[in-house]
Amino acid sequence: MPSESSLDAWKFLVGEWRGTSEGQFGEKGVIEDVAVFSLEPSERFIMGVGEAWCEGRLLNKNVSLMFYDRGEGKLKRKTFFSYGFVNQETEYARTADEVRFEITMEPLPKEFEGTRWRSSLRRISDTEIATGLEMAGKDGAFKSYGETVLTKRA
Repeated sequence: MPSESSLDAWKFLVGEWRGTSEGQFGEKGVIEDVAVFSLEPSERFIMGVGEAWCEGRLLNKNVSLMFYDRGEGKLKRKTFFSYGFVNQETEYARTADEVRFEITMEPLPKEFEGTRWRSSLRRISDTEIATGLEMAGKDGAFKSYGETVLTKRA
């Protein structure tokens, strides 16, 4: 069934992933990320539970659900952050190894008014992925806000 194949390509994510980045996502220092993916609440969803730490300080926790919207023919993801907002993410581009999402934040924090956001999930291999975030200000040009490479734990 075609509606399932779009999500099936990402089921290799199931398991625990860890990675680091430095001087990105508006932070100074090394950021450590942990993400655990599972097929919850059923095989029609990929649930991610994650945490980001910077030099011993918890930056955020998050829970996400990725699914295929048959009506729109697109992958979608909803990510809930401990900051108190939700990213509503809708696919705008996809290849065999990457999906890119447009983001709508709810509720929109005042400091992000006028800013547009995009996220990406890229398969480097079955044991290595990259997650990224881009932002565009008033000029409309998107620039990288950060990218983290994560490795799957055995």
